[in-house]
Amino acid sequence: MLKLSDPMAQVIILGFICFCCPGMFNALQGTGTYGLSAKDSDVGNHAGTALSVVFAFSSLFAGALFNIMGHRLLLILGGLTYVLYVGSFLAYNYIQSIVFVVIASCLLGIGAGWLWCAQGAVMMGYPDEGEKGKYFSIFWAIFNCGGVLGNVIPLGIQWNDSTAGGASTGSYVGYMVVMTVGSLISVLLLPTSKVIRKDGSHVVKIRYSSPIDELKSVFALFKDWRMLALVPMFFSSNWFYTYQFTAVNAFNFTVRTRSMNSMFYWFAQILASIAFGSFLDRPQWSRPTRARYGLILLTTVLAATWIGGIVFQTTFGPRNAMLNSSGVWVKNTADFHMIDLVDNTSEYMGPFFLYFFYGVSDAMYQGYSYWLMGALTNDTNQAARFAGFYKFVQNLGGVLAPVVQTSVIGNGPSDGYNALHATGHGMGEIIITVVLVFLGVLGAFPVAFKAVKDHTVEDGDDVVSEKQEAAFEDIKA
Repeated sequence: MLKLSDPMAQVIILGFICFCCPGMFNALQGTGTYGLSAKDSDVGNHAGTALSVVFAFSSLFAGALFNIMGHRLLLILGGLTYVLYVGSFLAYNYIQSIVFVVIASCLLGIGAGWLWCAQGAVMMGYPDEGEKGKYFSIFWAIFNCGGVLGNVIPLGIQWNDSTAGGASTGSYVGYMVVMTVGSLISVLLLPTSKVIRKDGSHVVKIRYSSPIDELKSVFALFKDWRMLALVPMFFSSNWFYTYQFTAVNAFNFTVRTRSMNSMFYWFAQILASIAFGSFLDRPQWSRPTRARYGLILLTTVLAATWIGGIVFQTTFGPRNAMLNSSGVWVKNTADFHMIDLVDNTSEYMGPFFLYFFYGVSDAMYQGYSYWLMGALTNDTNQAARFAGFYKFVQNLGGVLAPVVQTSVIGNGPSDGYNALHATGHGMGEIIITVVLVFLGVLGAFPVAFKAVKDHTVEDGDDVVSEKQEAAFEDIKA
């Protein structure tokens, strides 16, 4: 039986925290337009842009906060911002206040930066070198159970309403309750000094530094060739969410079908993370060999999936704008499918499997990013900085993706000029997405083939005594 001080036990608890908070967020986001009707897609895009901008800069400095304040406080405060965020969408259904939605999005950007930096540091820094894939797969599976079960909420509540345009009040309240529970679970996490591996070693080497020194360490990552090479992979790792969740799922399916798609999207991530994590930890191969084979396998799956995506894109996209009741040009919903899993079962099967493999490829893409960063350090402090840098770059991509989607080449051109002059039937959006994804793969090659070694040697070895470490961690906790 696992002790609470075992790194695996801590990662499992972390998985349940993320199951409840970002897991529920993913369930809501995955239905397209955050549970709002397709006509309110601009609200979701504005919220997503505000969230991504603040998330990016919060993440950049979250690594320094982690090393100063510890992970538990960051996780509790970060988790509570998810509750407020969902509440703003619930309020929008009654008061149509986009200002409240944007403010809540900015606050979530701060909190999510803290939460994901703490998560990345723990997940990359706690495992032994030969178990980083295993730890990722267990965390990712638990976390994505949130996306699976989170979609059961709207699916169950609205199953008999095939014409519903958005999530119900009960769905939003259900998300908020689960997120609140997740925030409070954070109190079960131990200070890092009390987490001990099976061989008796502590999981972290603490180098005490001032806030100024921490900031210098963060900015030093911009001169690390390994991080710079991975920028395209980090940048594109959230970019495709805008296309998949909105252009594909929200615009082409009924609400109950969107929930079903989203549920299986996250279920696919569970299966893929377990399989790919095991692949990346195969003891028969050296770690450099696993890095190379893993990247080759990832490239193959991505190519097959996105070819299918391009084929499906040819069947929908803005073609003929229409005037709304206010005399403004808007995209014509008739240019898109409105597939229902019950009423259009035969038409649904192909897109269903495509969306399932979008989930598979996402788990592999993000999993490989984490595994690769974990292969570059065993130091939890440095892992926190890596995670912050990763989320910073990732969310810059999240800022720009909606800009492309609402432009004349996107699937959701904004009302007015862009809707009237839409061109390419949305094909431009998916082409940009695919190009960015494979630029990410290309950038990962020199890191996988040159930087990954069988054993990571940290710079410096200034490890403090266990008494000093425990005292410092008790203060942070």
